[in-house]
Amino acid sequence: MPLNLLDLSFVLMETRQTPMHVAGLQVFVPPADAPRDYPRQVYEYLRSFPVTAAPFVYVLRGIGPGHLLPSFAVADKVDIDHHLRHSALPYPGGQRELGVLVSRLHSNPLDFDRPLWEIHVIEGLEGGRFALYAKLHHSLADGVSGVGLLNYSADPASSRTPPVWAAESPPSSHHAAAGVLGTMSQVSTVMLNQARAMPDLFRGLLGSAQAALGMNPDKDFASLAEAPRTIFNVNVTPQRRVATQATSLARMKAIGEAAGGSVNDVLLAACSGAIRRYLQEVGALPRKSLIASVPVALPRDTNQPGGGGNAVSFANVKLGTDIADVRTRFELIRRSSVAGRDYLKQMSQTALMTYTVLISSPQMLTRVPAVGARVPPIYNVIISNVPGPRTKFYLLGAEMEAYYPISALAHGQALNVTVLSYAGSLHFGFTGCADKVPHLQRLAVYTGEALDELERTYGAGAAAASPRRAKPRTRKLAKAVRPRRAARTKAAGA
Repeated sequence: MPLNLLDLSFVLMETRQTPMHVAGLQVFVPPADAPRDYPRQVYEYLRSFPVTAAPFVYVLRGIGPGHLLPSFAVADKVDIDHHLRHSALPYPGGQRELGVLVSRLHSNPLDFDRPLWEIHVIEGLEGGRFALYAKLHHSLADGVSGVGLLNYSADPASSRTPPVWAAESPPSSHHAAAGVLGTMSQVSTVMLNQARAMPDLFRGLLGSAQAALGMNPDKDFASLAEAPRTIFNVNVTPQRRVATQATSLARMKAIGEAAGGSVNDVLLAACSGAIRRYLQEVGALPRKSLIASVPVALPRDTNQPGGGGNAVSFANVKLGTDIADVRTRFELIRRSSVAGRDYLKQMSQTALMTYTVLISSPQMLTRVPAVGARVPPIYNVIISNVPGPRTKFYLLGAEMEAYYPISALAHGQALNVTVLSYAGSLHFGFTGCADKVPHLQRLAVYTGEALDELERTYGAGAAAASPRRAKPRTRKLAKAVRPRRAARTKAAGA
């Protein structure tokens, strides 16, 4: 199975400093009558299933010198003991220990000689709780398709479901290595589709060029040439750090309704306020507004077995970090977000996929020795909002109480913020380069306090709109720096 252009870019960007895997951290509460060795029983249950499902049987072929077109093939045999691992937290087994372990696991690259995924069962959390840390290479899934791979049950009584790697029938020959003729046929189809999309692509690239030259009449549209250089736009090292935050979706909707914007606008505004404060504290706030790259999900090819791969483009949005007033900053974010999404609508899906690769090509240049972060940034930070399950999920009777997304970094992009909705809550995952973004947990704390500020700014109506919002049952992954008063959000870091 040949890779599309976007999936291929994630393979080419893989280096020791920039591993291109994404992950999720799921925290479970065992049933009330669970024995002490319950996490061990979960591990043994998962281990009893062979690996049969796409994309967990795919191995990358045709990479390295002398190969023109990498592709995925079905592995002859998959060693479950390599991909499924069991860990225990050291005493006292608190959230700090969990955060340290997850940060370390996320720093390690995947083995390209095997299918590109790992799942770690982590026991030793307080109250008998346990976690699953699952990572998958970005060439196999984006945020939306990654969530779609879950195979849990909404009913605790019927939650003895197969794990994701055994949840389907074996992959069809469409995804297998089909030989030269099959591969060439697929390549020909791709080339034909690209040719048909050329007019749309040309209009998109022309509009981007005009905006970069200041010729776009819409001043709210964020071009690819106005992002200032920040401390986030540097070369990264292999070490990662993870921090988390959580709040209720009802609260976000209430703030959005009071402010005249969407949940995504509130999310961007909260991140903007946190980033502005963080950069002010370290004396590195640019005079120009930071630019966020906001992923936009595209219609997915329902004929693709396994549901994997990437179908996403990106809209640049002005964060207004140069604006002190909360209302003025929110309005700029709202208008810029609308302008960015409207711009993408003028292109077909095929054109958008090619457009996304082309506008992201500066990221590819960062792999060239001595270039790295010298490439001017086309954005400062990725902020992604991924729709997740609306109901509670269960595994062997254990309730999944939290689901935090953890993303990938690249040279020139030392910070990523990904947000996942789950069962009425929003879970923020902050991924940063440990050596370049110090005290990452402050961003998690400040995001919660920025939400408080938005709620105060837009009046009591925002709070009254959701008087019964549930307090998330999440706990911090590590002791936050400079803790403030208790808020309706909870932060974590490591």
